[in-house]
Amino acid sequence: MNSYQQLSTKALGVAFIAAPLLLITGMATYMLGIGGDSFGVSGWMEGVFLSYAFLLFVPVFLGLARLLGTNAPRLGLLTAVTGLGIGFGILPSIARIIQAGLANAGYDIAIFSLDAPGMPILLLYLALGLLTPIVLGIGFLRYGGIPSWNAVLLIIAPIVFVMGQGGDESIATWQVRVMYPLATVIWFLAFAPIGMRLLGNTIVTDQVHMQTAR
Repeated sequence: MNSYQQLSTKALGVAFIAAPLLLITGMATYMLGIGGDSFGVSGWMEGVFLSYAFLLFVPVFLGLARLLGTNAPRLGLLTAVTGLGIGFGILPSIARIIQAGLANAGYDIAIFSLDAPGMPILLLYLALGLLTPIVLGIGFLRYGGIPSWNAVLLIIAPIVFVMGQGGDESIATWQVRVMYPLATVIWFLAFAPIGMRLLGNTIVTDQVHMQTAR
């Protein structure tokens, strides 16, 4: 690899670690009640950290798709396209910030219960983005590229995350207090080891050569 490829691989490794850490930090601010809303299910500070996390999820998912594509080109390309949808995770994250702004202006609105025109179309792509790590995990189990336990965590993480975040302001306490924190930890356990191997150059994300423990 040339110098740029080495640096970009290391930067991708940092993203694999930073993205779930930002999720955990956002979750922690919510659990601690920092910047929380009147409905008790979200907070503006949480929205800030989650927004940055989902932005970093985009290169992470693309990196995973490219890694899978080394052994399964068509499936890798498919997950690269669907994986872009994870970027729309910034929408519910920013909604937390907007809700705080509305509350400061005297409008205490249940923003996640609003029937916003066009939003279902955007959230459909987000759903594809959340489905992507499941497909990636199955692909890695079938074609190799990362350890099997790592692939299983990729499958589990989005399922638990949706269980912890799927709902409006009437969402059950066990979802946001149990499943949500659990999901962020699973994301970290799924992504961080890959990030460490990228930083150590034991995974090379090109189409010519790849080294990784099976």
